[in-house]
Amino acid sequence: MAEIEGAFEIIEEAEEGFEDAGEEVEDMTEEEKAEFEEEVEEAKKDVGELKKDAKKFKDLLNTESTKKFAIFVAKNIAVGAILYGVNLALSKLTKAVGGSTAEKKSNKKKMAVVKAITKLIQTETDDSKNLRDWLTKHKDETITLGGINVPLVSIFHDYLGPISDAVDEAYNAAKPLQKKIGSKVTTDIPTADDIAKLIEASAAFLTAFDKFRKFAVDHSSQFPTLQSLPLTQADITNLNSQLDAVKKLPYY
Repeated sequence: MAEIEGAFEIIEEAEEGFEDAGEEVEDMTEEEKAEFEEEVEEAKKDVGELKKDAKKFKDLLNTESTKKFAIFVAKNIAVGAILYGVNLALSKLTKAVGGSTAEKKSNKKKMAVVKAITKLIQTETDDSKNLRDWLTKHKDETITLGGINVPLVSIFHDYLGPISDAVDEAYNAAKPLQKKIGSKVTTDIPTADDIAKLIEASAAFLTAFDKFRKFAVDHSSQFPTLQSLPLTQADITNLNSQLDAVKKLPYY
């Protein structure tokens, strides 16, 4: 499907950008070069893991009730990959010789926000992987709702709309930040409006996952399979804490 393949292209492009970033360190001290090169290697590793995670969702494309889930998770991971590039771009600006103290201070604030959002996306991905495993395990089970026999996974579909819409907003805001001109990949710095859309996407994850967890708790006696849903109150609390922390960080 074009949408999920487009997300993979963005992730792979981000990886190409890391190679470019690692080559442009002439205006740093030796100590800062070494530190920056470590950051590049860490970004490569983290995004490589995210790409592996995204690939695990491809098998959900074959079922109508889980297709949307697979697509928005892949898009959210693509946003995370772009943000790793943004973080490297900001790090380079804070380390480069020249530039005012005020500019460097501002870029460090932005780095803190971007890092917090990438951490949040990783948590959302981990929770989504657990849900994917659960959905895959129970994909052939059915339940009766209103006298009609429906696939168990179809109840999850009702909660996906708000996440999908919010992730699309974040995805569309993040995509223009990463540009490939010829063989070179560059990354721009997001605006405050871009950051707001990224935060809204994470808020949608939290709201939808919490509603699904509550549905499972309320109906677990009626549908025992829901007792094994891998979304706990601790997961929701963790997402909420990370989201609150991001919201409190100043971007400027």
